[in-house]
Amino acid sequence: MINQKTLLTLSLLLFAAGHLNAQILRGRVLNSITKEAVPYAGIRLTENHRGTSADAEGNFQIELKAEEQHITISSLGFDSKTFEVKKKDFSQFRVIDFYLFPQQQQLQEVRIIAAQSDDESRPYAINKISSKQIEERLGTRAFPEIMQQTPGVYASRTGGGYGDAAINLRGFKQENISLLLDGVPVNSFENGLVYWSNWQGLTEATAAIEVQRGLAPSQTAMNAVGGTINIITKGTEAKEGSFLRYDYTSYGNSKVTVGLNSGKTEKGWAFSFIGSRSSGPGYVDATYVDAWSWFLSISKDFGSKHKLVFTGLGSPEKHGQRNLKLSWQEIDEHGLKFNKDWGSYNGEIRNLSENFYHKPQLALNHYWTIDENNFLATSAYFSFGYGGGRWNETFDGNTQNVFSFRNPSGQIDWDGIYQYNADNDDYYVISTGDTIRNYARNILTHFLADHYWAGILSSWDHKFYDHLSMKIGIHARTFKSWLKEEVNDLLGAEVWIDNYAWAADGVAGRNELKKVGDITRTDNSAIVRYAQAFTQLKYEKEGFMAFASASVANNWYAREDRYQYVDNQKSETISMAGFDAKAGLRYSLLDGFDVWANGGYFSRAPYYKFVFPNYNNNPAADRENERITTAEMGFDLSRGKFRIQANAYFNQWKNKSLLTNEYLQLEDNSQTRAMISGLDAEHMGIELEAVWRPLPCFSIGALASIGNWEWKNNVNAVLFNHENIAVDTLDVYADGLKVGDAPQTQFGIYTDVKLLRRIDLHAGWMYFDRMYADFDPAGRTDAHDKSQSYQLPAWSHVNMQIGYPFYWGKIRFYASANCDNLLNEAYIVRGEDGAKHDLESFRGFWSYGRTFSFSLKAAF
Repeated sequence: MINQKTLLTLSLLLFAAGHLNAQILRGRVLNSITKEAVPYAGIRLTENHRGTSADAEGNFQIELKAEEQHITISSLGFDSKTFEVKKKDFSQFRVIDFYLFPQQQQLQEVRIIAAQSDDESRPYAINKISSKQIEERLGTRAFPEIMQQTPGVYASRTGGGYGDAAINLRGFKQENISLLLDGVPVNSFENGLVYWSNWQGLTEATAAIEVQRGLAPSQTAMNAVGGTINIITKGTEAKEGSFLRYDYTSYGNSKVTVGLNSGKTEKGWAFSFIGSRSSGPGYVDATYVDAWSWFLSISKDFGSKHKLVFTGLGSPEKHGQRNLKLSWQEIDEHGLKFNKDWGSYNGEIRNLSENFYHKPQLALNHYWTIDENNFLATSAYFSFGYGGGRWNETFDGNTQNVFSFRNPSGQIDWDGIYQYNADNDDYYVISTGDTIRNYARNILTHFLADHYWAGILSSWDHKFYDHLSMKIGIHARTFKSWLKEEVNDLLGAEVWIDNYAWAADGVAGRNELKKVGDITRTDNSAIVRYAQAFTQLKYEKEGFMAFASASVANNWYAREDRYQYVDNQKSETISMAGFDAKAGLRYSLLDGFDVWANGGYFSRAPYYKFVFPNYNNNPAADRENERITTAEMGFDLSRGKFRIQANAYFNQWKNKSLLTNEYLQLEDNSQTRAMISGLDAEHMGIELEAVWRPLPCFSIGALASIGNWEWKNNVNAVLFNHENIAVDTLDVYADGLKVGDAPQTQFGIYTDVKLLRRIDLHAGWMYFDRMYADFDPAGRTDAHDKSQSYQLPAWSHVNMQIGYPFYWGKIRFYASANCDNLLNEAYIVRGEDGAKHDLESFRGFWSYGRTFSFSLKAAF
């Protein structure tokens, strides 16, 4: 008979045997779009229904007894998902990330509209920035600066005004980087530019940013020579709630933001709204801001097959700017905040450079799940922009320019300008024979740049069988702009004389005497029509992925000019076609080690400004497409707590066109703009990034980018004066010059730490070197001058952020503080080369000093 001691021994042995066969799974539940933690998610073992729940940071642990188990994870507002976990996944210190897809119009549908591959099988380099990172780390910086911690990306403020910034990718400027909003392109059809001040107020409306470097499958990104930036809005949240946020900077800017989410109703409706108000002085003198922003999303499910989503956003704003580049002597004398675009008049700030604009972007998206193998996504979108900037005009080339009036502190002398107009005792005989006195030598104007565009983008996703799929799509858009210059201030004079001296038809009986509100010197429209068809095949099976895609497009360009011409104001229509072909593959050599490669060829029709380059209705005589050849290869290695990604790229660019000083006021009558065509360039480089996460509460990362970007030929340039009249043609010796405006060497280190399981701490150090000033074509006319453009001194900066979540009743708060340029370094961020290719002749913009921002967000 078994005694009690024996029973106890057997029980202990059985208990120990059971636990010897058990494993502890440590996991973390994350939002698949934003990569943010999903708090309090439910975790259930599929086989025996035991379960647990995640904590506020998405962390959980659970004991699994079998060699293989399935767990189901669910959370309100997310699609439930079942995961298979195997014995090889277990480690004493390893934390496994589990991703849930939010129940909202998000990345999957956006990718289908844009004809992009998902990131898990991508054969190209891509980085994602979550809404959590944007909201917590952007601080006082301009919107594109959140992308700075990405290999190959250089983003900085320009003059220092609200949202005035520029971004370069692998040495390519903004007009050669495709910006998508929920998969829809938003670059200007006239010149490819993006004005970030139009988007600065929409920080909280962004769910994620995808920065894709180089070639991508997306066929809507025809200008993506350097890469593609896809801004994904938050869409309609399935979870009901609201939030209120307040931000304040160390130099006095403040921002109030409110957000409302209805949640999904029983009838399938949902809406989200976010609005904000920004105001205050800027860090740079006279760069005040007065801005609003709004975002609205409404969705409706029609059964399980159809879904409609409307999104609208905009940011009406007015802000002071700094457009005139500075010398080192001016910075040395007056400091980093110095701005010579403004002066005081009657005790108030009056800035010669001011921007005011509103560009709403509206889209209605229809998603149709036809069956398990067919999905159709269609977006009809519309945008209209209205506003402009402050400008000035001078009567003729012999008149003193307003920028030449300076007081002892270096600011604009407004009293002197008014007196200069008042002292004008000259007379002018207009075409009617009348003699005009007391006319203005200088005036202020508003340069207005209104436009609209409307388009449709539709993509059909068809799966032939489990491993082969196809996308077919179309994209069509119509665009028209209205550029006008409107008299705004006669500066004490009685009338402004517009003698139509440079107009093709001259005066032609038109009124030469202009008052406030009249149009002068500019009144024209750009008209661009665009149509594209694209297709893509993708094959995926057992660690192998390959895609091939192609598209053809046609552009129709026309121009209307109501200032140059009295009759026959519309030009002929110019038609130019383009195409591209791309292919890529990715292969898993070993578990956790993938290699990939891609390549492509673009024949890109030029932008409108290069079809009509002479500011009149005469198209360019020799019109050719730009031709781009690109190749890239890389690998991804993931081993437990460590991940490394590396790649090398090569781009050859033929027949590039370039316009300098675009939309910038020239400081004096001797300055010019230059129009260049036929430039060749080569961009090559390597990029690397690595992340090590030894503990769930600690990670450290590093990045590097080393490039070699050069111009490869000599070309001709046409010079235009301040009236946009061609005044000279010259040879430009650019062969061998380094491509400027972005650092060709970049290193970075960053860390994320969670202290006491609640406090978030982020710190990042970035180092930049081998950055050359933009070359001035007018200064490159000597065949014997082989000197490189001025090379900016190497520099580095440190940013830090700390955040603390806490609860007060049922309200969740998040308090954070940011410090930009912690070490208060002064360095040059951008600029233009001078005649001597040295610091003395260089003109540019310097960094901000140390700045702080503070925020408090309450979620209900």
